[in-house]
Amino acid sequence: MDCKLEKENELKLIKTLSIIGFFVIVFLGTLLHFAYDFFNNNLFIASFSAVNESVWEHLKIAVMPTFVWTIIELIVLKYRQDNLWSSLLLKIITIMSIITLGYYGYTYILEKHFLLIDILLFCIAILFGQIVAFKEIKAKKININYEEISKYLVLIIFLMFVFFTFLPPKLDLFKDEVTSTYGVFKLEY
Repeated sequence: MDCKLEKENELKLIKTLSIIGFFVIVFLGTLLHFAYDFFNNNLFIASFSAVNESVWEHLKIAVMPTFVWTIIELIVLKYRQDNLWSSLLLKIITIMSIITLGYYGYTYILEKHFLLIDILLFCIAILFGQIVAFKEIKAKKININYEEISKYLVLIIFLMFVFFTFLPPKLDLFKDEVTSTYGVFKLEY
């Protein structure tokens, strides 16, 4: 098979995976919003699902399915992509930035939050995350050091989501909008 044709077919596969990934991440994120309550406040489930109505927990239900989808991409692509970790890091940063800045921006202007806008922000963040990741994946081969650093930063972000579920700092980002508590143990600082 011609090398150029092989590259084009691989890009089509990556584009298809990006489109499917959008729907899978949105679907899984929606399920994770309710999983903690559905599984009777199970602490293992708490590690990757929303445990309260804080912005941090809503970031978690967007980012955790993104990790899962990237593992699926790794398997489907048979580890052929040299920049999959950097694309995941950029995707996570994009998702977290859009949700955080969008939420605090519109609630500052409107002085309250609206569920419909929150859902739209969630979907828009994932859409742009997928677009940014696709552009990174189809870019030329990148520096291996950058890829290694990206891998470790992704791991740190993953661990932060788990850790801050149980021991969140006293910051508005982690504060449950409904109960004014923090984390899975409903801490009251």
